[in-house]
Amino acid sequence: MTRFRDELELIAAQAPEVDLAERAVRGARRWKVATFGSGLASLVAAAVTASVLVTAPGGATFSGEIADALPASGVEPAAYAYYDFCGKEWTPKNTPDFGTECAQWRLVTSTGGSFRMPEALSVYTEQVPDNYMNTAAPLTISSDGRRVAYYSEKDQKFAVRDLTDGRIRLSPQTVTRETMVKDGMVLVLSPDGRFLGLLARKSSMVDMETGQVTEIPEGWRVRRIGNGGSPVVVTDGKDRLGLFDDGKVTPLNQTSSQVSELSADGRTLAYLDGQEVKDHTVTRDFDAIVTLDVTTGKVLSRAEFTDIPEGFRFPRIGGWRSPTEVVLSDVLRDMSWGGKKDGMPTLGDATYAIDVGTGRIRKLDEYTYKAWAGDLILPGF
Repeated sequence: MTRFRDELELIAAQAPEVDLAERAVRGARRWKVATFGSGLASLVAAAVTASVLVTAPGGATFSGEIADALPASGVEPAAYAYYDFCGKEWTPKNTPDFGTECAQWRLVTSTGGSFRMPEALSVYTEQVPDNYMNTAAPLTISSDGRRVAYYSEKDQKFAVRDLTDGRIRLSPQTVTRETMVKDGMVLVLSPDGRFLGLLARKSSMVDMETGQVTEIPEGWRVRRIGNGGSPVVVTDGKDRLGLFDDGKVTPLNQTSSQVSELSADGRTLAYLDGQEVKDHTVTRDFDAIVTLDVTTGKVLSRAEFTDIPEGFRFPRIGGWRSPTEVVLSDVLRDMSWGGKKDGMPTLGDATYAIDVGTGRIRKLDEYTYKAWAGDLILPGF
């Protein structure tokens, strides 16, 4: 039985005063990002369609139709990536044949270009009633948008593609599709896209320039990697943070399931604080942001959320927008779900900036789309 189904049953038993579908989607998304300690099946998070209306970074609004496959080189930095099953209706009991193109990641650039990525596995189609949410194969985008990491089914390896020069670097490890479906996998990129962290039953870090593989000690998994491959922040099955160096892990005596990228100086980590979870259900969500010097383990600041925008509720944390602000994302609360007369559900994401010194939150951009199922990936998340 999947965590998603567990979440649904727990929600139903508690008779919440919010829309069940909304909480289920949020729960699945949180498990996808936060629970590395036990199973690693990637869960469906949100969805997007082949025709997408997006407020892009910088405020430009565009409507992009899906174009051909990603060009060999000369591609602008990525704004986000998604798959949407071509908008086909999807239910646990009715999994249609989505076809090749409908089960491919699509990459949207910062200037509005939209391209298929046929080389990147996006969807596990091995759907069964007891494991119907195991659909999203891993993909991640470097925070500068210039490199994309994914699983290449053809090579049975993980790949990092440079969008500018088109070069594709393959990890040394061979991983079968069967292993991917059984165990799941999460990928982490350093901000510059050179170092790739593999989060599985056995975690490791790969220098994609040289092919060197560094194994992470048993019980710990890569969460964030600094430029140049250091520092390396790891977590255990209880979300306790540690610093990996010279083959050993030094505990940092802090705990969080939402950890930012490392700052430009390679020392400062931000994480969200205040969440409480009981029996896989969030009973209290994050309400503060903490900064930590990972080289010394010293807490630098802690600020409770202030000026919280309407609709902001279940944040995830990404990279640094400036020396004082970190980017957060959240599922839009005003989405519609099945049973509506206007057709497909409208889902969405919003991004926010939070000041690590004051806790002030301000809205940045909003992403809305119509689809029944799929996944959305933002740079640095």
